[in-house]
Amino acid sequence: MAERLANRWLRPRVVLPALLAIVILTGILSPVGEDVTGRTLSTRSRAINGSHGLRDILDRLGWKTGERTVPFSGALDTNTTYVILGTPIDPSGTEIHALLEAVRRGANAIVVPERGSALADSIGVQQSSGTYLSLRPSNDSLLGESDPVDTLREQFGILSARTFHAYLEGTPASDTDTVGVWPPTATTLLYVHSKYEHPEIAILPMQRGAVVAIADPTFLRNDVLRKTAGAVLAVRVLESVDAARRTRVVFDEYHQGFGAETSQFDVLEEALFETTWGRAAVQLAVAGLLYLLVIGVRPIAPISRARYERRSPLEHVGALSRAYEAIGATGLAAQRLVRGIRRRHPFGTTAQLTDAGYLTLLRQRLPELGSDIDILTNALANKPTPEQLVSAGAAIDHIERNLIK
Repeated sequence: MAERLANRWLRPRVVLPALLAIVILTGILSPVGEDVTGRTLSTRSRAINGSHGLRDILDRLGWKTGERTVPFSGALDTNTTYVILGTPIDPSGTEIHALLEAVRRGANAIVVPERGSALADSIGVQQSSGTYLSLRPSNDSLLGESDPVDTLREQFGILSARTFHAYLEGTPASDTDTVGVWPPTATTLLYVHSKYEHPEIAILPMQRGAVVAIADPTFLRNDVLRKTAGAVLAVRVLESVDAARRTRVVFDEYHQGFGAETSQFDVLEEALFETTWGRAAVQLAVAGLLYLLVIGVRPIAPISRARYERRSPLEHVGALSRAYEAIGATGLAAQRLVRGIRRRHPFGTTAQLTDAGYLTLLRQRLPELGSDIDILTNALANKPTPEQLVSAGAAIDHIERNLIK
Protein backbone atom coordinates (compact mmCIF):
# COMPACT_ATOMS: atom_id res chain seq x y z
CA MET A 1 0.00 0.00 0.00
CA ALA A 2 2.79 2.42 0.93
CA GLU A 3 4.67 1.54 -2.27
CA ARG A 4 1.61 2.28 -4.43
CA LEU A 5 1.10 5.61 -2.67
CA ALA A 6 4.76 6.58 -3.23
CA ASN A 7 4.55 5.66 -6.92
CA ARG A 8 1.44 7.80 -7.28
CA TRP A 9 3.02 10.92 -5.76
CA LEU A 10 6.35 10.49 -7.56
CA ARG A 11 4.88 10.59 -11.04
CA PRO A 12 6.30 13.35 -13.32
CA ARG A 13 2.86 14.95 -13.66
CA VAL A 14 2.87 15.54 -9.89
CA VAL A 15 6.58 16.20 -9.23
CA LEU A 16 7.20 18.75 -12.02
CA PRO A 17 4.31 21.14 -11.12
CA ALA A 18 5.30 20.87 -7.45
CA LEU A 19 8.92 21.87 -8.22
CA LEU A 20 7.69 24.80 -10.34
CA ALA A 21 5.46 25.98 -7.49
CA ILE A 22 8.37 25.76 -5.02
CA VAL A 23 10.60 27.87 -7.30
CA ILE A 24 7.90 30.53 -7.71
CA LEU A 25 7.16 30.70 -3.99
CA THR A 26 10.88 30.94 -3.19
CA GLY A 27 11.27 33.88 -5.55
CA ILE A 28 8.19 35.64 -4.14
CA LEU A 29 8.95 35.08 -0.47
CA SER A 30 12.71 35.70 -0.61
CA PRO A 31 13.65 38.87 1.29
CA VAL A 32 14.60 41.77 -0.96
CA GLY A 33 16.86 44.62 0.01
CA GLU A 34 19.38 45.00 2.76
CA ASP A 35 20.36 42.06 4.89
CA VAL A 36 20.46 41.99 8.67
CA THR A 37 23.94 43.42 9.00
CA GLY A 38 23.54 45.95 6.19
CA ARG A 39 25.87 46.62 3.27
CA THR A 40 29.32 47.88 4.17
CA LEU A 41 29.68 51.66 3.71
CA SER A 42 26.39 52.01 1.85
CA THR A 43 24.58 55.29 2.61
CA ARG A 44 21.32 53.33 2.49
CA SER A 45 22.41 51.17 5.42
CA ARG A 46 21.77 52.24 9.02
CA ALA A 47 23.64 49.22 10.38
CA ILE A 48 26.89 49.73 12.27
CA ASN A 49 28.99 48.96 9.19
CA GLY A 50 26.88 51.12 6.87
CA SER A 51 27.45 54.79 6.09
CA HIS A 52 24.03 56.42 6.30
CA GLY A 53 25.35 58.72 9.02
CA LEU A 54 27.84 60.31 6.59
CA ARG A 55 25.06 61.50 4.31
CA ASP A 56 23.08 62.83 7.28
CA ILE A 57 26.10 64.84 8.47
CA LEU A 58 26.69 66.36 5.03
CA ASP A 59 23.01 67.23 4.59
CA ARG A 60 22.97 69.08 7.91
CA LEU A 61 26.18 70.92 7.08
CA GLY A 62 24.74 72.30 3.85
CA TRP A 63 26.10 69.97 1.18
CA LYS A 64 23.79 68.81 -1.58
CA THR A 65 23.87 65.03 -1.63
CA GLY A 66 22.48 62.35 -3.89
CA GLU A 67 23.07 58.78 -4.98
CA ARG A 68 23.81 57.04 -8.26
CA THR A 69 22.13 53.73 -9.11
CA VAL A 70 23.34 53.37 -12.70
CA PRO A 71 26.82 52.54 -14.06
CA PHE A 72 29.37 55.22 -14.88
CA SER A 73 29.10 55.79 -18.61
CA GLY A 74 29.07 58.55 -21.16
CA ALA A 75 29.76 62.19 -20.27
CA LEU A 76 29.32 62.51 -16.50
CA ASP A 77 28.40 65.71 -14.72
CA THR A 78 31.52 67.70 -13.88
CA ASN A 79 29.93 69.74 -11.08
CA THR A 80 29.89 66.68 -8.82
CA THR A 81 32.02 64.92 -6.24
CA TYR A 82 31.62 61.17 -6.74
CA VAL A 83 32.10 59.02 -3.63
CA ILE A 84 32.92 55.32 -4.15
CA LEU A 85 33.53 53.63 -0.80
CA GLY A 86 34.86 50.06 -0.97
CA THR A 87 31.98 48.70 -3.06
CA PRO A 88 31.46 44.92 -3.20
CA ILE A 89 31.04 45.18 -7.00
CA ASP A 90 34.18 46.47 -8.69
CA PRO A 91 33.61 49.14 -11.36
CA SER A 92 34.72 47.97 -14.79
CA GLY A 93 37.58 49.50 -16.74
CA THR A 94 35.10 51.30 -19.00
CA GLU A 95 33.36 52.85 -15.98
CA ILE A 96 36.67 53.97 -14.45
CA HIS A 97 37.59 55.60 -17.76
CA ALA A 98 34.29 57.53 -17.83
CA LEU A 99 34.75 58.61 -14.18
CA LEU A 100 38.32 59.83 -14.63
CA GLU A 101 37.41 61.69 -17.81
CA ALA A 102 34.82 63.59 -15.79
CA VAL A 103 37.49 64.31 -13.13
CA ARG A 104 39.82 65.71 -15.78
CA ARG A 105 37.05 68.07 -16.89
CA GLY A 106 36.45 69.39 -13.36
CA ALA A 107 34.68 66.76 -11.26
CA ASN A 108 36.09 65.24 -8.05
CA ALA A 109 36.15 61.66 -6.80
CA ILE A 110 36.67 60.12 -3.37
CA VAL A 111 37.67 56.49 -3.77
CA VAL A 112 39.18 53.46 -2.04
CA PRO A 113 41.71 52.02 -4.57
CA GLU A 114 41.70 48.33 -3.68
CA ARG A 115 44.70 46.23 -4.70
CA GLY A 116 44.49 44.82 -8.20
CA SER A 117 41.45 46.90 -9.18
CA ALA A 118 41.10 48.85 -12.42
CA LEU A 119 40.80 52.03 -10.37
CA ALA A 120 44.14 51.51 -8.60
CA ASP A 121 45.84 50.75 -11.90
CA SER A 122 44.42 53.94 -13.45
CA ILE A 123 45.35 56.42 -10.72
CA GLY A 124 48.72 54.83 -9.82
CA VAL A 125 47.88 54.40 -6.13
CA GLN A 126 46.59 51.32 -4.35
CA GLN A 127 45.63 50.08 -0.92
CA SER A 128 48.32 48.17 0.93
CA SER A 129 47.81 44.69 2.34
CA GLY A 130 45.88 44.77 5.59
CA THR A 131 47.68 44.40 8.89
CA TYR A 132 46.50 43.41 12.34
CA LEU A 133 48.69 46.09 13.88
CA SER A 134 47.11 49.50 14.41
CA LEU A 135 48.56 52.32 12.32
CA ARG A 136 48.40 55.60 14.24
CA PRO A 137 48.14 59.06 12.63
CA SER A 138 51.38 60.99 12.92
CA ASN A 139 49.54 64.32 12.84
CA ASP A 140 46.07 64.79 14.27
CA SER A 141 45.48 68.19 12.70
CA LEU A 142 43.16 66.74 10.07
CA LEU A 143 41.19 64.83 12.71
CA GLY A 144 40.81 67.62 15.22
CA GLU A 145 41.75 67.43 18.85
CA SER A 146 42.42 64.05 20.40
CA ASP A 147 39.40 62.62 22.22
CA PRO A 148 40.26 60.85 25.52
CA VAL A 149 37.08 58.76 25.22
CA ASP A 150 38.18 57.48 21.79
CA THR A 151 41.59 56.63 23.19
CA LEU A 152 39.97 54.62 26.00
CA ARG A 153 37.74 52.79 23.52
CA GLU A 154 40.72 51.89 21.34
CA GLN A 155 42.38 50.19 24.31
CA PHE A 156 39.40 47.81 24.46
CA GLY A 157 39.56 47.07 20.70
CA ILE A 158 36.64 49.30 19.70
CA LEU A 159 36.95 50.88 16.23
CA SER A 160 38.09 54.48 16.16
CA ALA A 161 38.77 57.12 13.52
CA ARG A 162 42.40 57.23 14.68
CA THR A 163 43.03 53.54 14.10
CA PHE A 164 43.92 52.35 10.59
CA HIS A 165 44.95 48.95 9.26
CA ALA A 166 46.08 49.82 5.71
CA TYR A 167 47.90 52.63 3.94
CA LEU A 168 48.48 53.89 0.39
CA GLU A 169 51.35 52.84 -1.83
CA GLY A 170 52.30 53.22 -5.46
CA THR A 171 50.85 50.76 -7.95
CA PRO A 172 53.52 48.63 -9.69
CA ALA A 173 53.84 49.57 -13.35
CA SER A 174 54.02 45.92 -14.47
CA ASP A 175 53.67 42.40 -13.14
CA THR A 176 57.43 42.09 -12.79
CA ASP A 177 57.65 45.09 -10.44
CA THR A 178 57.25 44.48 -6.73
CA VAL A 179 57.23 48.10 -5.55
CA GLY A 180 55.35 50.90 -7.21
CA VAL A 181 56.45 54.50 -7.56
CA TRP A 182 54.49 57.07 -5.57
CA PRO A 183 53.01 59.72 -7.94
CA PRO A 184 55.05 62.92 -7.63
CA THR A 185 51.95 65.14 -7.97
CA ALA A 186 50.14 63.51 -5.04
CA THR A 187 49.56 65.52 -1.86
CA THR A 188 49.24 63.60 1.39
CA LEU A 189 46.51 64.80 3.76
CA LEU A 190 47.10 62.29 6.53
CA TYR A 191 50.10 60.13 7.39
CA VAL A 192 50.10 57.02 9.56
CA HIS A 193 53.11 55.41 11.08
CA SER A 194 54.23 52.03 12.29
CA LYS A 195 57.97 51.70 11.81
CA TYR A 196 57.91 54.20 8.95
CA GLU A 197 55.49 56.91 7.89
CA HIS A 198 52.97 55.99 5.20
CA PRO A 199 50.32 58.07 3.38
CA GLU A 200 46.82 57.25 4.53
CA ILE A 201 44.72 59.83 2.65
CA ALA A 202 46.08 61.60 -0.42
CA ILE A 203 44.90 63.98 -3.16
CA LEU A 204 45.87 63.18 -6.76
CA PRO A 205 45.21 66.17 -9.04
CA MET A 206 44.03 65.38 -12.58
CA GLN A 207 43.92 68.46 -14.81
CA ARG A 208 40.85 70.43 -13.65
CA GLY A 209 39.70 67.95 -10.97
CA ALA A 210 41.15 65.73 -8.27
CA VAL A 211 40.87 62.23 -6.83
CA VAL A 212 41.03 61.67 -3.08
CA ALA A 213 42.38 58.19 -2.31
CA ILE A 214 41.58 56.65 1.10
CA ALA A 215 43.40 53.52 2.22
CA ASP A 216 41.18 52.48 5.14
CA PRO A 217 37.62 53.93 5.05
CA THR A 218 36.60 52.46 8.41
CA PHE A 219 36.22 55.96 9.87
CA LEU A 220 33.20 56.48 7.56
CA ARG A 221 31.18 53.69 9.21
CA ASN A 222 28.10 54.64 11.22
CA ASP A 223 29.51 53.40 14.52
CA VAL A 224 32.74 55.39 14.04
CA LEU A 225 31.05 58.53 12.71
CA ARG A 226 29.10 58.80 15.94
CA LYS A 227 32.40 59.66 17.58
CA THR A 228 33.63 63.22 17.12
CA ALA A 229 36.92 62.36 15.39
CA GLY A 230 35.28 60.24 12.65
CA ALA A 231 32.84 62.98 11.63
CA VAL A 232 35.58 65.62 11.69
CA LEU A 233 37.86 63.57 9.45
CA ALA A 234 35.06 62.90 6.94
CA VAL A 235 34.26 66.61 6.66
CA ARG A 236 37.94 67.55 6.33
CA VAL A 237 38.37 65.10 3.44
CA LEU A 238 35.46 66.63 1.52
CA GLU A 239 36.63 70.15 2.24
CA SER A 240 40.04 69.30 0.79
CA VAL A 241 38.51 69.15 -2.71
CA ASP A 242 35.52 71.49 -2.27
CA ALA A 243 35.98 73.92 0.57
CA ALA A 244 33.21 76.19 -0.79
CA ARG A 245 30.73 73.29 -0.97
CA ARG A 246 29.71 74.16 -4.51
CA THR A 247 29.61 70.66 -5.95
CA ARG A 248 26.99 68.02 -5.37
CA VAL A 249 28.17 64.96 -3.42
CA VAL A 250 26.92 61.80 -5.14
CA PHE A 251 27.36 58.39 -3.49
CA ASP A 252 27.79 55.35 -5.71
CA GLU A 253 25.05 52.91 -4.67
CA TYR A 254 24.99 51.03 -7.95
CA HIS A 255 28.16 49.13 -7.09
CA GLN A 256 26.83 48.55 -3.57
CA GLY A 257 24.25 46.30 -5.23
CA PHE A 258 21.26 48.67 -5.29
CA GLY A 259 21.26 49.36 -9.03
CA ALA A 260 18.29 48.21 -11.08
CA GLU A 261 20.60 46.19 -13.32
CA THR A 262 22.17 44.22 -10.46
CA SER A 263 19.06 42.51 -9.12
CA GLN A 264 19.31 38.74 -8.99
CA PHE A 265 16.51 38.19 -11.48
CA ASP A 266 17.93 40.67 -13.99
CA VAL A 267 21.40 39.17 -13.77
CA LEU A 268 19.94 35.69 -14.19
CA GLU A 269 17.84 36.83 -17.13
CA GLU A 270 20.85 38.43 -18.81
CA ALA A 271 22.98 35.33 -18.25
CA LEU A 272 20.34 32.94 -19.60
CA PHE A 273 18.92 34.86 -22.54
CA GLU A 274 21.66 37.24 -23.66
CA THR A 275 24.65 34.88 -23.78
CA THR A 276 25.35 31.92 -26.05
CA TRP A 277 25.95 29.45 -23.21
CA GLY A 278 22.90 30.71 -21.34
CA ARG A 279 20.59 30.18 -24.30
CA ALA A 280 22.06 26.72 -24.83
CA ALA A 281 21.39 25.87 -21.16
CA VAL A 282 17.78 27.09 -21.46
CA GLN A 283 17.23 25.00 -24.58
CA LEU A 284 18.64 21.90 -22.89
CA ALA A 285 16.43 22.50 -19.85
CA VAL A 286 13.30 22.90 -22.01
CA ALA A 287 14.19 19.79 -24.02
CA GLY A 288 14.69 17.85 -20.79
CA LEU A 289 11.31 18.95 -19.42
CA LEU A 290 9.60 18.00 -22.69
CA TYR A 291 11.29 14.60 -22.60
CA LEU A 292 10.12 14.03 -19.03
CA LEU A 293 6.63 15.09 -20.07
CA VAL A 294 6.59 12.69 -23.01
CA ILE A 295 7.82 9.67 -21.08
CA GLY A 296 5.87 10.50 -17.94
CA VAL A 297 2.34 11.10 -19.23
CA ARG A 298 0.57 8.04 -20.66
CA PRO A 299 -2.87 8.05 -22.33
CA ILE A 300 -3.62 4.60 -20.89
CA ALA A 301 -2.86 3.61 -17.34
CA PRO A 302 -0.05 1.02 -17.30
CA ILE A 303 -0.89 -2.54 -16.34
CA SER A 304 1.09 -3.82 -13.42
CA ARG A 305 3.40 -6.67 -14.36
CA ALA A 306 2.90 -10.09 -12.80
CA ARG A 307 5.77 -11.13 -10.63
CA TYR A 308 7.03 -14.72 -10.64
CA GLU A 309 8.96 -16.14 -7.75
CA ARG A 310 10.90 -19.37 -7.98
CA ARG A 311 10.11 -21.99 -5.37
CA SER A 312 12.82 -23.55 -3.31
CA PRO A 313 13.77 -27.14 -4.33
CA LEU A 314 11.83 -28.63 -1.43
CA GLU A 315 8.71 -26.61 -2.24
CA HIS A 316 9.04 -27.68 -5.88
CA VAL A 317 9.19 -31.37 -4.97
CA GLY A 318 6.18 -31.06 -2.69
CA ALA A 319 4.16 -29.19 -5.26
CA LEU A 320 5.07 -31.69 -8.00
CA SER A 321 4.11 -34.66 -5.84
CA ARG A 322 0.75 -33.11 -5.02
CA ALA A 323 0.13 -32.42 -8.69
CA TYR A 324 0.98 -36.02 -9.70
CA GLU A 325 -1.25 -37.33 -6.91
CA ALA A 326 -4.15 -35.14 -7.97
CA ILE A 327 -4.20 -36.51 -11.55
CA GLY A 328 -3.11 -40.05 -10.64
CA ALA A 329 0.05 -39.84 -12.75
CA THR A 330 1.60 -43.07 -11.46
CA GLY A 331 2.92 -44.04 -14.91
CA LEU A 332 4.66 -40.70 -15.33
CA ALA A 333 6.06 -40.98 -11.80
CA ALA A 334 7.48 -44.42 -12.58
CA GLN A 335 9.03 -43.06 -15.80
CA ARG A 336 10.64 -40.17 -13.84
CA LEU A 337 12.07 -42.67 -11.33
CA VAL A 338 13.71 -44.71 -14.10
CA ARG A 339 14.96 -41.57 -15.84
CA GLY A 340 16.54 -40.44 -12.57
CA ILE A 341 18.59 -43.60 -12.05
CA ARG A 342 19.45 -43.60 -15.75
CA ARG A 343 20.80 -40.03 -15.48
CA ARG A 344 22.90 -40.90 -12.43
CA HIS A 345 24.22 -44.20 -13.87
CA PRO A 346 24.16 -43.96 -17.68
CA PHE A 347 26.59 -46.88 -18.40
CA GLY A 348 27.65 -45.09 -21.58
CA THR A 349 24.19 -45.33 -23.14
CA THR A 350 22.99 -42.80 -25.71
CA ALA A 351 19.84 -40.70 -25.70
CA GLN A 352 18.33 -42.89 -28.49
CA LEU A 353 18.12 -45.91 -26.14
CA THR A 354 14.65 -46.35 -24.60
CA ASP A 355 14.02 -46.74 -20.88
CA ALA A 356 13.11 -50.42 -21.42
CA GLY A 357 16.39 -50.92 -23.30
CA TYR A 358 18.27 -49.34 -20.41
CA LEU A 359 16.61 -51.78 -17.97
CA THR A 360 17.64 -54.68 -20.23
CA LEU A 361 21.24 -53.44 -20.15
CA LEU A 362 21.00 -53.04 -16.38
CA ARG A 363 19.78 -56.70 -16.09
CA GLN A 364 22.84 -57.83 -18.02
CA ARG A 365 25.15 -55.89 -15.72
CA LEU A 366 23.43 -56.89 -12.46
CA PRO A 367 21.54 -60.16 -12.95
CA GLU A 368 21.03 -60.52 -9.19
CA LEU A 369 18.62 -57.52 -9.32
CA GLY A 370 16.33 -59.20 -11.82
CA SER A 371 13.26 -59.06 -9.54
CA ASP A 372 13.62 -55.29 -8.99
CA ILE A 373 14.15 -54.73 -12.72
CA ASP A 374 10.97 -56.76 -13.49
CA ILE A 375 8.95 -54.49 -11.17
CA LEU A 376 10.23 -51.40 -13.00
CA THR A 377 9.65 -52.95 -16.45
CA ASN A 378 6.01 -53.73 -15.54
CA ALA A 379 5.55 -50.21 -14.13
CA LEU A 380 6.74 -48.71 -17.44
CA ALA A 381 4.61 -51.02 -19.57
CA ASN A 382 1.40 -50.75 -17.53
CA LYS A 383 0.12 -47.88 -15.43
CA PRO A 384 0.88 -49.00 -11.88
CA THR A 385 -1.45 -48.75 -8.93
CA PRO A 386 -0.38 -46.63 -5.95
CA GLU A 387 0.79 -49.83 -4.22
CA GLN A 388 2.82 -50.89 -7.27
CA LEU A 389 4.33 -47.38 -7.47
CA VAL A 390 5.52 -47.76 -3.87
CA SER A 391 7.09 -51.10 -4.83
CA ALA A 392 8.76 -49.41 -7.82
CA GLY A 393 10.23 -46.79 -5.48
CA ALA A 394 11.59 -49.52 -3.22
CA ALA A 395 13.09 -51.29 -6.26
CA ILE A 396 14.81 -48.07 -7.33
CA ASP A 397 16.24 -47.64 -3.84
CA HIS A 398 17.56 -51.24 -3.81
CA ILE A 399 19.13 -50.89 -7.27
CA GLU A 400 20.73 -47.55 -6.27
CA ARG A 401 22.30 -49.08 -3.18
CA ASN A 402 23.85 -51.90 -5.20
CA LEU A 403 25.17 -49.53 -7.87
CA ILE A 404 27.01 -47.31 -5.44
CA LYS A 405 28.73 -50.10 -3.46
